[in-house]
Amino acid sequence: MTQEPRCPSRYHPPVFLDIFLGLLASLQGAAAYGMAAWLLFSAGVGAPLSQDILLLASAKLGSLQPVPLVIVAWLAVMAGDALGMWIGHRYGARWIRKPWARRIVAPERLPGLEDRMRRHGAVLAFVTRFLPGQRATLYFIYGTLRLPYRTFFIADGIAALVQVPLFVFGAHSLGWQWQALQPRFDRADTVLTVAVLAILLAWWLRERRRMRTA
Repeated sequence: MTQEPRCPSRYHPPVFLDIFLGLLASLQGAAAYGMAAWLLFSAGVGAPLSQDILLLASAKLGSLQPVPLVIVAWLAVMAGDALGMWIGHRYGARWIRKPWARRIVAPERLPGLEDRMRRHGAVLAFVTRFLPGQRATLYFIYGTLRLPYRTFFIADGIAALVQVPLFVFGAHSLGWQWQALQPRFDRADTVLTVAVLAILLAWWLRERRRMRTA
């Protein structure tokens, strides 16, 4: 049987990904599910792997059954998202109130930003779970603006209940191939990264102009 060619990727080198997939394929039982969970969690907190590609690729391995994989994967991605939120709550919310952070966000504007995050955070948390890449960055920002944990867990949890089974059963039962989808995820990740940087730069410039005017 001829092996399908792998699509090149700027962010997730095939050799690097193949190492982990080969390791996953060599494991059985609890060890395999534990490794899958660790990889998905690591990808969610900044490791150079795509959660989406890992879900699709893991679902094709015979050692991982769909239903247990969905359960393990859901817990893993939720843990990764929650860590990003916690870091934002714990450290980001403090850093943004430091004297040097006045150049980024004026202290008097923080209550209004946090209020908008409380009102719109559920939608943002839900949508973010479906964005390829930059999830950790966005959840850190949400935590920095003190998105309530309850709102986060409900919105992100529901979104993950849709996304994780969709990817696992799509790959296992519908024949979705991560090799074919990876370039699309990479392009989307690049676009999202540029968009996040552009928004942050625009915000910073706006705040500088506001402070100079004041």
